[in-house]
Amino acid sequence: MKTRAADLPKLLESVEDQFVELWNNMGTLWGISPTMARIHGLLYISGSALSMDDIMARLAISRGNVSMNLSKLVEWGLVRRVHKKADRKEYYESLADVWEMFTLVANQRKRREIDPILTTLRRCRDELTPEAIGGQAMKEPARTRFQRVDDLLKLLTLLDSLSQRFFESHKGLREAVEMLTSED
Repeated sequence: MKTRAADLPKLLESVEDQFVELWNNMGTLWGISPTMARIHGLLYISGSALSMDDIMARLAISRGNVSMNLSKLVEWGLVRRVHKKADRKEYYESLADVWEMFTLVANQRKRREIDPILTTLRRCRDELTPEAIGGQAMKEPARTRFQRVDDLLKLLTLLDSLSQRFFESHKGLREAVEMLTSED
């Protein structure tokens, strides 16, 4: 069934609402707040630069909440400030490239979640070395604990190195995924 031209704005708003809600739900998987996800979802799906007032009105969110979350989105690199000629307001727009967005989110998650895990594992391993605990190092249970921590650290360090290579550039990630999924 074709949509009449008069119904198009309603349809677009309905799809936009559904998308913003989807982004809200996905935000938890990405480790971002629901409000931050909703704002980003709106900016992404709209494909246009919106002012803080536009975002507040569309999502029924307070100015302070919009301001704080826009700052985080700009800090993450998912959103950028834009200026319109002869308008003193600041406008915000989302990145359009989904690969670049994914790479930025993955890097943020790695920095906040994986890096602290690696730091803790390194500290645990260092505290179990023969130098740190002396003659008890080669006895059970110290040896078992050292070996398990070291094995986990080696695995996660390898995965971290691999992810770094993929996430150095969103183009590199895309090429790697396309190569892995090609049916040649």
